[in-house]
Amino acid sequence: MKKTEELTTGEFPAFCRAHGLKCTAQRVAVFTAVRRSRNHPSVDEVWERAKRSVPTLTRTSVYRILNELSELGLLTRLDALSAARYDTCLGPHAHFICEVCGAIVDYPLPSGLNLPAGMPAERHHLELRVSGVCDRCRRNGRTGRPVTGGSPSGDRLFFMSMK
Repeated sequence: MKKTEELTTGEFPAFCRAHGLKCTAQRVAVFTAVRRSRNHPSVDEVWERAKRSVPTLTRTSVYRILNELSELGLLTRLDALSAARYDTCLGPHAHFICEVCGAIVDYPLPSGLNLPAGMPAERHHLELRVSGVCDRCRRNGRTGRPVTGGSPSGDRLFFMSMK
């Protein structure tokens, strides 16, 4: 399957049909809104972008469509944050998550990464999350945990299952 950013808007209807979905204006709007995003948008950010082309689009529909696209492997859903975020980078990579401003930055995983012994042979997803305070927040004197939500303090390693 093509990566999300490689799948064109023109190819999206065939993708939908191949997966038993109708290619509705709502699905196209959500796909278009998230397609080239590298900032791990939240449901609300995708909704704001998508309803520019489909003003009647509801937040609930955006949430459902994003989850459908995640289940089909076109996106990865990032949980355990203050709110679900969606990632178009499908290959193994690491995330740095700022506990203050919520910024999420992708980093490549080191080559030759060894997985823990005893892990099941069939693996679908590897994710490394490191949380802390980003350089911009530190430069601006913003340290500590955010007022609402966010990741727990300290470096965390999460290996998550993927569809």
